[in-house]
Amino acid sequence: MPYRHYKGGAYRIVGLGRIEADLSQVVVYEAMRDRSQLWVRPLDVFYEAVETAGGGAPRFAPDWPPALDCLDFLPRATVLQALACYDAPYRHYHDRRHVLEMFEAARARGIRLTPAQALAVLFHDAVYVPGCEHNEAASAALLPSVATGVAADMLALAARIVLDTRAHVPSVDEAETVLDLDLLRLAAPADAFAAHTEAVFAENRALLAAQTGLRDEALYQDFLRRRIAFLQALAQRERLFLTPAFADCEAAARANIAAMAAAARRA
Repeated sequence: MPYRHYKGGAYRIVGLGRIEADLSQVVVYEAMRDRSQLWVRPLDVFYEAVETAGGGAPRFAPDWPPALDCLDFLPRATVLQALACYDAPYRHYHDRRHVLEMFEAARARGIRLTPAQALAVLFHDAVYVPGCEHNEAASAALLPSVATGVAADMLALAARIVLDTRAHVPSVDEAETVLDLDLLRLAAPADAFAAHTEAVFAENRALLAAQTGLRDEALYQDFLRRRIAFLQALAQRERLFLTPAFADCEAAARANIAAMAAAARRA
């Protein structure tokens, strides 16, 4: 998410660096309105407080999306810590954008996520290793270590919902909305759906190459075969989307899956 300067400008952090002379850390960032040049500030200066007409304020602060208001029971530092789990460079699909999209979709559709549902969305892919069978269990196990101070019963319900995202079968009613949000990208416009497919391939490419010994186009075609088989198995269900709030997504998702399979047969 962008950072907002206390004077109003929006900026995006590109990364952290070090000054060669003394190894002090700096923040490298760019203006959202003009990305033609990069800016650098010492890390402590970037985050320091400044005096304004309204009192003390951080020089730069996360530009908090309204869609994250459902997480107001957590300290913002905790939310940022959880979101940072999604920033590993090998994540191309299960990344921060996916989580923020889920929160934004809930807000856009007028869905008020309960605290347990909001926690489940935030943590459902917090641990993600391509090909690992235990991602959801590890993500659920991470909840009490990061979301400290949250009631045990709420953590337990959130963990149960996270575990339900593995097979996309709800074990509790509260899981249905989270599962629908997690599958929402299946109903994306055709170009976005294709981009998501490429992102899934990029995320799994190294693992599949090691497992199959394939390369280049042969590797991609093997990936497509696996991806189509997974999606077609999912499409065998009576409904992909479980709640009325997402009933409009059913036809689009099924059309995307069918078009993908048809294109593979023609290839």
